[in-house]
This record gives sequence, C-alpha cells and structure tokens, in this order.
Amino acid sequence: MTLLLGIDEGTSAVKALLFDAELRPLREARREKALRYPHPGWVEQDPDEVLVAVVEAVAEVLQDAPGEVVACGLDHQGESVLAWAADSGRALTPIVTWQDKRSQEILDRLEEEGRGDAIRAASGLPLDPYFSAGKLTWLLERDESVARARAAGNLRLGTVDSFLCDRLGAGFRTDPSTASRTQLGAPDWNESLLDIFGVPKEALPEIGDTAGRLGTLRHASWPVDLPLRAQCVDQQAALAGAGCVEPGRTKATYGTGVFVLANVGTQRPAGANGLVPTVT
Repeated sequence: MTLLLGIDEGTSAVKALLFDAELRPLREARREKALRYPHPGWVEQDPDEVLVAVVEAVAEVLQDAPGEVVACGLDHQGESVLAWAADSGRALTPIVTWQDKRSQEILDRLEEEGRGDAIRAASGLPLDPYFSAGKLTWLLERDESVARARAAGNLRLGTVDSFLCDRLGAGFRTDPSTASRTQLGAPDWNESLLDIFGVPKEALPEIGDTAGRLGTLRHASWPVDLPLRAQCVDQQAALAGAGCVEPGRTKATYGTGVFVLANVGTQRPAGANGLVPTVT
C-alpha cells in the first residue's frame, strides 16, 4: 500500500498522521508540548522536547505500517524561532514562540530611529512582536551563548522547521511561506531588512521550494527514512488542505489562535485595515 505521512508541529502539540493514496486517514499519533512563561509577556518551549515529540509521534504511526511511505510533509508553528550550534545541533536558546512579546522594545527602538516605514515597505508587514525578526534581534543582542556562537562562526538561527530539518537530516533549510513570516524577506532574504534588524545572513537557513524533493528525514528509532516532499507554515498548509487553491477562497482555523487566510492570487496586495499579505 502507498502511504503518505503528515507531520504537524503546532503550538501546543505535535501530530503525525498516516494516509493512504486516496488521502483516507489510517493512523494518528499526538504528543503534547509544554509552553513556559518565565517572565510576563515571554512564551517559550524547550527545543529538545519539541524534537522528541516529533520523533515519538512519527515512530508511533510508522510502527508496523501497512505499506511504503512515499512522501512526507512537515508544517510548523510559523514565526517561532530559536538559535542552535551549527556543529552539534545543540539548542542554544529556548524556542521563542509567536506569542512572545519580548521583542517589543526592539521594535519600539527601530520605530524611534525612523526605520519603521522602510521595514513595512520592504516586508509588507507591520512592526509587531508576532513576527520573527525582532525576536532574532533580541536573541542576538541579549543572549551570551548566541553571541559566543556567532563570534566562533558556529551559529544557526531559524524557525522550528529549519531546526527539525537540520537535526533530522534534511538539511538547514526553510521555505518561502516561512521566510515571509520572519519579516526578513521572501522568496530571498532581503539585505536591507537583514541590515536593519542586525541578523547575519550566514546564520540563516537556505530558502528552498515549498514542495518537491526536499531531502530525507531520518531517525534511529524510525523503521524507514522519510522522503520530505512539502514544508510550510501550518496556517498556509491549512489553506491548501482546505482546498483554497484558487483566488477568493478563504479558510478560518480555530486552534491555539484563530487565523483567517484568503488566497488572493499571484500579486502581493498592500496591507490595509489590519490585513497582512503573506506568501502561501
């Protein structure tokens, strides 16, 4: 039997789902993930706990699987970021999640310096701690282990998908849907935005395709290697999963947060009235 595997690295849980070739669900495994609140406005997760949750959920659905897994897809919690060591893969920081507000001071400083308009024009996004760039700046400026790794040329920065792909053998990569939510550019990293936020390009993942032959995920506890064929943000994945593949179609997702996304076609609209353009 031909099998397809989906990995959903959401905010509060990891889910692994096994489907047949007709997209009929066969198995599902779920692992909860703790959110931690060390200070008011801070929201973190343990990177190793997230990695273990992914590994265990996948191992459960693969046990005695009734066929061959020919494709695997990975979605993830979007704007959440962390830093880790390039040589060992060891996490240097917690995952700073999309709910975290610590970067507000960074954004306020950039606004006071008169850089807000340039950021909004280049990224299409408002200055908001929701997005990844301010969080990365905060880690670069405030975390000593990040500073040491950067000085040693041993620093990697990225969203959770790039951490998982790096640790599980598919390479240090992300996709345009994810990059567009960092506020640092897409489909390529934007040099002016990197300069404004002080984020070193060499520490960021390669931006590759969202779908295609994206590498192989593997772990010693899995009975088989997994051909990675899709990688994107969870909300953009949900848009496609709901069949919103034509302009005008819209979906609403009710999870840790409520997210409404609409397919507007190939041209990026200007953000207005609270609407935010993003790559899907």
